[in-house]
Amino acid sequence: MDFSFSKKQALSSGEIDLLAVGEVVVDLISSEETGSFAGAENFRRYFGGSPANITMNLSMLGHKTSLISRVGNDGLGDYLCKRLEAKGVEITEVRMDKDKNTTLVLVTRSQESPEFLAYRGADTNLSPEQVSPQKISDSKIIHLSGFSLTAPKGRLTIEKVINIARDKNRLISLDPNYRPQLWQGKEKGSRYMKKLLAMVDVVKPSLDDARFLFGEKSREAYIKDFHQAGAKLVILTLGADGLLASTGSHQQHFPSLAREVIDTTGAGDAFWSGFYAGLLRGKSLAAALKLGNATSAEVLKQIGAMINLPAAENLLAKYNIS
Repeated sequence: MDFSFSKKQALSSGEIDLLAVGEVVVDLISSEETGSFAGAENFRRYFGGSPANITMNLSMLGHKTSLISRVGNDGLGDYLCKRLEAKGVEITEVRMDKDKNTTLVLVTRSQESPEFLAYRGADTNLSPEQVSPQKISDSKIIHLSGFSLTAPKGRLTIEKVINIARDKNRLISLDPNYRPQLWQGKEKGSRYMKKLLAMVDVVKPSLDDARFLFGEKSREAYIKDFHQAGAKLVILTLGADGLLASTGSHQQHFPSLAREVIDTTGAGDAFWSGFYAGLLRGKSLAAALKLGNATSAEVLKQIGAMINLPAAENLLAKYNIS
């Protein structure tokens, strides 16, 4: 795709608007707002997993989505699959694992970056055998999760998806979401992630992601690093300060549209969802980025990653996005 801030974006045709590859998990979020787990007494169960959140959000925004993932053959896996189906997400490629339980992630409720602890399970068994070339060919956008890249089988799965998607000329996006403490295997995680950037079109790192990968630098230096690694469109999220988007030849700041912040969980997933909805509607890159910020602002007003989102048309009107 030839990214431009002013021109409308054109995607390849396909029956599925978005195919996401990666984790679906149970989030246990602290009831109290706290900076650390030491102050967390009670937790509540929520649907979680970034790629799964995105498929559900985008489905609510009016688009057809599908997920390649893995859950345990247990009650929590049933809960996640039923939630996905209820929102219209296609789950033919979500497998139930007999060897591992559904993955759990504990998260602190916070207005800043929340703390998390991951108790990995079935998500680490995501397998290349689950990847259908036809499913990729039928999809307009392929979304990949950095969380799944931390497991060796997940890396093999995502590499297979990328190779097929590149051959089919599909738009490929990566959420780096890199956390060294989750990395499994001998190869250094940051080195692997940097190599993968050359194979994707869109990357959306947070400042934390950029710091983990490239060390302590300025915002502009991070964007340069991601481009030099091979990413075509870089969206650097800045928390309350919005985001910086760069096509390599042009860079633009987009302020946050949030006016009320209750919980930051799922805000990044909501951004992806609104951004994709804008692209799928043939909006300009600038308008798609604004719709991403608008969708994120809606999620920030409630607890948990998943809320009942307004229709995309209502968000465009509410935030005056044309």
